[in-house]
Amino acid sequence: MQARARVLSALAAALLATAIALSAAAAAPAETTGAAGLGGFEPLTPWSKPPLELPPARSLDYRQLAEAGVRQAAHWRHGGWYCEYLGCAHGPYPLVTIWGEAPLFETADALELAWPSATHRALVERFARANERYWDRALGGYAPYPGDRERGVRAYFDDNGWEGLAFLNAYRATHQRRWLRDAQRAFNFIAARGWDRAGGGGMWWNTSHPYHSGPALAADSLLGILLYAEDHESWQLEDVKLYVDWANSSDDHDERQLYLEQPNKPESVNDYVQAPLIYAQYLLCRDGEGSSYCERAGRVAATLAEQHVDGYGYEYNYGPEYDTIFMQWMMAYGQASGERYWLALAQVNAAAASAHAAAQPLWLSSWWGGAIADPETHPGMLRTMAATTSLFAWVGAYTDASAAAQ
Repeated sequence: MQARARVLSALAAALLATAIALSAAAAAPAETTGAAGLGGFEPLTPWSKPPLELPPARSLDYRQLAEAGVRQAAHWRHGGWYCEYLGCAHGPYPLVTIWGEAPLFETADALELAWPSATHRALVERFARANERYWDRALGGYAPYPGDRERGVRAYFDDNGWEGLAFLNAYRATHQRRWLRDAQRAFNFIAARGWDRAGGGGMWWNTSHPYHSGPALAADSLLGILLYAEDHESWQLEDVKLYVDWANSSDDHDERQLYLEQPNKPESVNDYVQAPLIYAQYLLCRDGEGSSYCERAGRVAATLAEQHVDGYGYEYNYGPEYDTIFMQWMMAYGQASGERYWLALAQVNAAAASAHAAAQPLWLSSWWGGAIADPETHPGMLRTMAATTSLFAWVGAYTDASAAAQ
């Protein structure tokens, strides 16, 4: 039991230290505003509604569910890797892209962090080694398709962020510096080619530079600040501040002041853009970069929990691959700030997923029943099952970390 608690603390220790270091900073905005919102912060919206009341969530065996999802992935196996669709029905490029596979990589990380074993460690190392196949040496970054080896391949800066975060969690789970270096080279590529320095800021979606991307900005900001916590490279900290400050000044033109998937398109608000930017700002504040980052993180979080802020309430049902990222990093923020709301929200959604998605063959259904709203999530895709599996793994990891810390 003591050994397990020590491993769980590897997931929670930095987050708990954040809560202690920032207790005074977090209290100051609450006292100043007199807010009654979540965590004492006033929401950014003009209507100032109280947070949603969450129903109780039934207890689940998260480890069993996550391990079952990993076993289900065998239905997508093709040789030594996975396909994007069941039956490898995706033309001449059947193998899964980074975006479709990263949730399974994160699942392996969470399993080893929460329930360390030789089996789980081997799973992390298998996924980490396999994900190195996405590295394109000629490009200097992670290409979307495994085995790409061309300088001119179109690579995505959000993919590089999610990939880097998965490698970073693999390092945290195993302490193998090889995986830390893999995460570092993702951020190096992002910093060198992703940021629009000539145009005054913004993170490009991909190397073709079609538009600035909120998901890339969010993933890359969080990757940078988490890497800084590991290797203390000051240029990473400065880049993250550049990214986050731009987000706060140029990427929140929604009436709720939430971050956008594409700048100047209020209809493009998506949950998985919010959580990494919230947590990244909290970590910036922890590192002494200003209490305004704490306040902004708290106010965006309070807005997301507010009644009537979106059409879903607490029933997150847009697409598992987006909603899981939101849950994962809001649980990290909640653990760091001492706000249990976000763990409870994820537990409620995991219970729904176990009743609906997990009740169907291969977990290809939505979490709350009905069709998956995201138009880019098609029947038979690995990403649907992989993201639901990742939800179970991370909820289990944070549930156990929370219990160990009490």
